[in-house]
Formats: sequence, structure tokens, C-alpha cells
Amino acid sequence: MMGHEKLSTIRERLRGAFGRETTNPVVSLDRRIRRLEQDSASNEGKLRSLRLLRDALAQVVEKKPRKKAQTTRTRRTKNTT
Repeated sequence: MMGHEKLSTIRERLRGAFGRETTNPVVSLDRRIRRLEQDSASNEGKLRSLRLLRDALAQVVEKKPRKKAQTTRTRRTKNTT
């Protein structure tokens, strides 16, 4: 849990926000990363942060929420005596 919300709740909200967007923010992050990589005086800290953010967002977008597995219950047999 993060704060008072579970991580799964945060991921669901992020997926919903991405669904409403007309453009993919991961693509714009890729562009910013490429620009920083081309700049020879780029700050490595910025690059690392942007890469981590891009990877986290891509993971949320690509992975679908897991469905809960159904529990199987064993049937009880009647005792006939």
C-alpha cells in the first residue's frame, strides 16, 4: 500500500487516465530522452529519472489487471450411516 491507497488502485487510475488521453505520454518521454542523449552535456540524473518514469508508465499501460483466481472448494460428501 502507498499511503491510504493500494498500488492496484493507483494502477487502475493510471490506466483510466491513459485511456482518456489522445496521445501516449510514453512516446513523448521517449522523445525527451533521445534529445537529452544527443546533448553531450546532458545531466545523467535527468536521463535516469526520465527512463525510470517511462519504464514505470509503460509497465502500467502494457500490463492488464490480473483477475483474481477462483478458489475451488472441495465438496463434502454426506455420511450415510
